[in-house]
Amino acid sequence: MSKTSNPVRRAAQALAAADGVAHLAFFSVFGFRTVVGSGWRIMQSGFALVALAGIACSVVGWTLVKHGGKSPARRWGLWAIAASTTLAGVLLVVASWTGD
Repeated sequence: MSKTSNPVRRAAQALAAADGVAHLAFFSVFGFRTVVGSGWRIMQSGFALVALAGIACSVVGWTLVKHGGKSPARRWGLWAIAASTTLAGVLLVVASWTGD
């Protein structure tokens, strides 16, 4: 049996991992656009910073879920993962609108 037998914890782990990969991709896209100068550099660098914030939310959220036990910290971790997922969705829309 896996170490994460709780279905909510397994879902949070999968979502946090997917969010981390998505935010790394968005950081790469917006960071590249900032360096190359595609579009408005300040706007593109702002979205790159939002992608970094999403990575931080994902990491902090998963850490709180993993080590929170039955305390309120676990709930805050789930909210942090949800915030990271929301940021990834917003960045996906922005990337498709601002794409070249």
